[in-house]
Amino acid sequence: MSIIDERKAALLARVRDYGGPLNELPVLAQFLAQVMHESGGLRYVREIWGPTKAQRGYEGRADLGNTKPGDGKRFMGRDVLQITGRANYRALTKWVRETFGAKVDFEANPELLESPEWLGIGAIWYFLAARKDLIKYCREGNIEMVTRRVNGGLNGYQDRLRWYDDAALKLLGFATIRDFQKVAGLVVDGISGPKTRAALHEALSHVRETPKTEHEPPVMSKTAPVSDTSAKAPKRPAQSAKPAAPPSPAKEAGKAAAGGLAGGGLALAIWAIWGDAAQAWRDFWLWAFSFIN
Repeated sequence: MSIIDERKAALLARVRDYGGPLNELPVLAQFLAQVMHESGGLRYVREIWGPTKAQRGYEGRADLGNTKPGDGKRFMGRDVLQITGRANYRALTKWVRETFGAKVDFEANPELLESPEWLGIGAIWYFLAARKDLIKYCREGNIEMVTRRVNGGLNGYQDRLRWYDDAALKLLGFATIRDFQKVAGLVVDGISGPKTRAALHEALSHVRETPKTEHEPPVMSKTAPVSDTSAKAPKRPAQSAKPAAPPSPAKEAGKAAAGGLAGGGLALAIWAIWGDAAQAWRDFWLWAFSFIN
């Protein structure tokens, strides 16, 4: 097994056991997009230390809690989202102890964030506790706002979109964007634009299967995820003596992506995705944990 596979298994085990709402498919796809970009596809779980000018600036930074000599390097960025600074290591320790009762101290042992035993817990803390609005944006499919809350801007945005597509397709059981577009009734061009991405999010939102957790999830919401392109269901058309003209394929595709009342073959296609996605979800976790067991 490669080091990347080992890290992937460790990360998914953390999500399963401690992730709570991160186990919801639309949230998980967003989460994976961010951590895979930030870690270079799980190649890096510790900041590459030079030190650079910016890294030397960590020393003595009160906002990071680096108040003792050597804190800058000691509390360098670690884990798949680069948790940085003594204050954040301390806050993470407090959260893990209070939420899960785990006897761990990342402030005293910062290297634990690189270990297979705890890899990913910093990213989970960041999504569930440090930036609580992230779950809302994930459920809405708002990858731009998820990126801004993680990155502070839109650095590497195209790569994050690529990782999102990769995660969403795997979770839904599709090999390529074209395969998904064919079933979803979209223009089959292999390009994941706003409509395709909205349809991916909507399909993920209709899967209710989640793996069994070994620990009580900290914030397991029962609220159904909401599409990022439609806050409300469309109103039923008023009855009239004259039959309504059949909707155009373009409008139907937009409705399907928004979670609207799609009709005809497109509706059957979307239902086929949703019906098969639960099995794909189970298959995904069986594959993921084959690395562990």
